[in-house]
Amino acid sequence: MLADARAATLEMLVREHQAGVRAFIRALGVSAAWVDDLAQETFLVAYRKLDDWDPSCDAGRWLRGIARHLAANERRKVGRRTRLLAGGLADLLIDRAEPEHAMPATEWLDALRACLQELPEAGRKLLVQRYAEGELAETMAARLQTRADTLRQRLLRLRQLVKGCVERKMGEMWQ
Repeated sequence: MLADARAATLEMLVREHQAGVRAFIRALGVSAAWVDDLAQETFLVAYRKLDDWDPSCDAGRWLRGIARHLAANERRKVGRRTRLLAGGLADLLIDRAEPEHAMPATEWLDALRACLQELPEAGRKLLVQRYAEGELAETMAARLQTRADTLRQRLLRLRQLVKGCVERKMGEMWQ
């Protein structure tokens, strides 16, 4: 593929699929602060692999596959830097993003949002402060006048509740 044609193809892919790719990445559990970086990385990988892409195939699905692989790689690197939400939920979302489970990202986000709304307000607030706002568990524990390990245990239970809820809702959507 010629350089000009490659650039035009990439521009078209970005224009048509950027919002969907970003929503999909966020639905995988990637921290909001890193969604743009992974979306950009997705399109860079796509640009390098344009010669492998069959234009008769669904471009959105191809791009989501690339994003899923990048998010899985981030999950493996989670010890070095934290871009993803807590492990169990991120693992579930990445695993369910396999092509054979290709559910639109908006449905995942809807399920996740609904599950968060089902939590008691105090629990939802803790999850938002820790994972959406990135507040450290130690800082939160000091502010709440509790031990950090106690807070981490509560966060773990909340994540497990959300994971179970998302699994149920996703199962209902598949039926």
